[in-house]
Amino acid sequence: MINYFKFNFYFIVSILLMSCASRKSVVFINSPSIERSQKEALLILPGFGSQIFGTTKMKEYFTKKGYDVYIPNYIGRKSIDQCLATLEKFIQKNKLAEYKKVNVFSYMLGAWTLNKYISLHPNNNIAYIVYDRGPVQERVSKAMTKDIPFLIRIAAGKILWDFKNTPYPSLTKGNIKVGIMIECKASKLARKHKKTILTYGPFDWDVKQLKQEYDDYLYTWVNHDEMYSRFDIFGDELLHFFNNGKFTDKALKEPLAGDPFEIYKE
Repeated sequence: MINYFKFNFYFIVSILLMSCASRKSVVFINSPSIERSQKEALLILPGFGSQIFGTTKMKEYFTKKGYDVYIPNYIGRKSIDQCLATLEKFIQKNKLAEYKKVNVFSYMLGAWTLNKYISLHPNNNIAYIVYDRGPVQERVSKAMTKDIPFLIRIAAGKILWDFKNTPYPSLTKGNIKVGIMIECKASKLARKHKKTILTYGPFDWDVKQLKQEYDDYLYTWVNHDEMYSRFDIFGDELLHFFNNGKFTDKALKEPLAGDPFEIYKE
């Protein structure tokens, strides 16, 4: 019990320290002399994990791949609509509509925000989207607001309540190529809230239960924490999808067997 509360204390302190720090959006222009209409942009929408793990690793990885890279600091404390408004301003300010096409890698909060954006702006140049989803991780906000509501309200505001109460806004993809990466292992935070997470019933690993139209999907042992650093494991799959509209032939098409709360050993 002591270790449980000690973990949550350090987690909250970490969020507060990150909240007090000046977090800037990332804008990397690969070839400034080339017109946007002749280039592709990569828009990355991090999730709550970026408040702890930052975006340095993704910046280091993707700015070497030939894209103009945009990672907005769009996460607000109030609501998904606040996140949406910030994203809209970011896209307009950086003229993403002028690119030949935009590829998107979206973490979980990003998916809720992005799909709302597309529904409001159907005439866009988004060509490819890869979503990071996870049956275990998507229960974490619900578990935390139940287990430590006061601490979470101090650290993150009302956003986790809005996230847990907002059904996934399914995207009718139309001409957009959509890929889904499904996390099969629990993050450290999910493991700390395992007891509460399990009260919400058994996990359904079928890609169809994610309620998102798709062209391809894969399962991965990379947990949500590692999604902010292990681009050496899944980065090639992202790039392959952005180039081909599908994942590689090596992509795992079945969920990992065993307990999702057990740590994966490479």
